[in-house]
Amino acid sequence: LEIPRIVSLKNSLTYMRSGPGKKYPIIFEFRKKGYPLKIIAEYNNWRKVVTFNNISGWIHTQLLSSFRTGLITENTFLKTIPSNSGKSLAKLLPNLLINIKKCNEGWCKIEIVRKKVFLGWVKKETVWGSTEN
Repeated sequence: LEIPRIVSLKNSLTYMRSGPGKKYPIIFEFRKKGYPLKIIAEYNNWRKVVTFNNISGWIHTQLLSSFRTGLITENTFLKTIPSNSGKSLAKLLPNLLINIKKCNEGWCKIEIVRKKVFLGWVKKETVWGSTEN
């Protein structure tokens, strides 16, 4: 598979290590299932990943998923259609975890799951994780 590429976390608790193996110390703890990461290197069953805010380390492949997620990077609006003229469904704030359904040149169709499911479009440049995969 291509490098770099975006993956997400399978579990709500995942450890990032300083090297590709269990003998390396844990340097970071993730507590968010679905959190997106960019793979930047591979070594056997380990992947070197980097976060949106440039924390990097190694995670075992069994803890990663190819399910596409992203993070909203700036205040933006969820639109009914992929156009600025579309009706706004919600205001989205930075660091919101989203599911990416598909992207075209300028827009991504996304899903936000809360008590209710929100489906709509956001500008691609406001989504970290939209350009790879």
